[in-house]
Amino acid sequence: MCAWKVAPTDSAKLRLMVEQLFHASTVQPGQEISAGVNTTARSLLTPGCNTLGHATYPAYWVRDPAWLAESGFVSGDDIWGWITLMTQTMQGHSPRMLSSGGVILPYSIADHINIDGSSVFYPGTYAADDTQGPPFGKYPPYDDQYWLIFSTFAYAKCMGDATSFRRSVPTPMGMLPLWQVCELAHNAFPVDTHTQLCIASDDLEHHIVDWGYNDTITKTGKLLFPSLLRLESAIKLTHLFTDIGMPDDAEMYSTQARILRHAILETFYVEDERHEGWLLSATGIGATPDVWASAYALYLGILPAELATALAKSLLRGYRERTTVLHGQVRHIPLTSGYWQIAQCPQGTYQNGAYWAYPAGWYITALGLVDEDAAAEMFTEFLNYQVASWNGSFLSGTWECINPELNHYQNPGYLASIALPYVTLRNKGIIDG
Repeated sequence: MCAWKVAPTDSAKLRLMVEQLFHASTVQPGQEISAGVNTTARSLLTPGCNTLGHATYPAYWVRDPAWLAESGFVSGDDIWGWITLMTQTMQGHSPRMLSSGGVILPYSIADHINIDGSSVFYPGTYAADDTQGPPFGKYPPYDDQYWLIFSTFAYAKCMGDATSFRRSVPTPMGMLPLWQVCELAHNAFPVDTHTQLCIASDDLEHHIVDWGYNDTITKTGKLLFPSLLRLESAIKLTHLFTDIGMPDDAEMYSTQARILRHAILETFYVEDERHEGWLLSATGIGATPDVWASAYALYLGILPAELATALAKSLLRGYRERTTVLHGQVRHIPLTSGYWQIAQCPQGTYQNGAYWAYPAGWYITALGLVDEDAAAEMFTEFLNYQVASWNGSFLSGTWECINPELNHYQNPGYLASIALPYVTLRNKGIIDG
């Protein structure tokens, strides 16, 4: 944990913005927005401001709420509603073959759920029918599987109720204990049996997206970011099974976490002659330094001290030399690496060279390991930009991503741009909650 802390006045500024955007991003049961009426009987947290006149991804996307559940702005009842919505809309025992060429694997968790309750398993569409799928993968994204476990862990922590892991939840297979559904989801997709790492075929006809914030990017081989999520999911399952008195299951996931921790370092870590390190995003196509994943791995604390320092020094260099950070927001890969090998978005835009506030908290935490002044500077840079661009109507500012050089500003009123850094830094004791 860093010794430095954000000033209380700055904590209050960020907290107020987060609170207001949380409210604007929540769609209550029966509420009508541009996409229709919320008929799920649940309070849905969407990725950003959604009203009759403003739409920012008007659906329940499973990843952001799982991370933001620990914000203090969400009730336990709401989190439980999200959990049961995910279990109710997951794929059943059999695969679903789509006319698009996609295949929804058994026990897949939906990528997002429309406000009418229909489940969409692929990015890039709101269609719940057979038209979903390619070019966003033959199979649904890897990361979706783990958000159920993240949400379950957040609920147990929020409510102080470890026994909730034993509660029955609705699924297409009938009512099942939550622990069993979490296991089905966690183990649904193929992984490398030796390392437990997530994998993608070298045959691009069998493409799978590694995680939602790279869903326009093609990668092959072993995949870093979903493997980090699988590691954290295994750690959370270890705690959850321990707390309900199932030690054999807890030990199984503890062992899996140890295997993954070792394999991630052995497979993805590289170091240069300056003893500065990176984690590569994949082992095939996409084998380039992954800024977001490197910062996230440091946030998780999974690396030995010496390697953590080497990785943090690379992030510090990127910050100082402006190859990774602009206005407190972060590029997916360093400018020195250019752009992804295969991307659906033009160079310099979106996931292929734009800057995102989403991982800023991870990055600031990482800088604090080697240079607390730099960490404090980046936080100030991040906050000043968000405050200066803040617009209470959410018609500008709080962008999903930016690239001023190309006049590229995408999706104003994007919740995770300020809420995830807030949650991240609060979890590390750097910001007051």
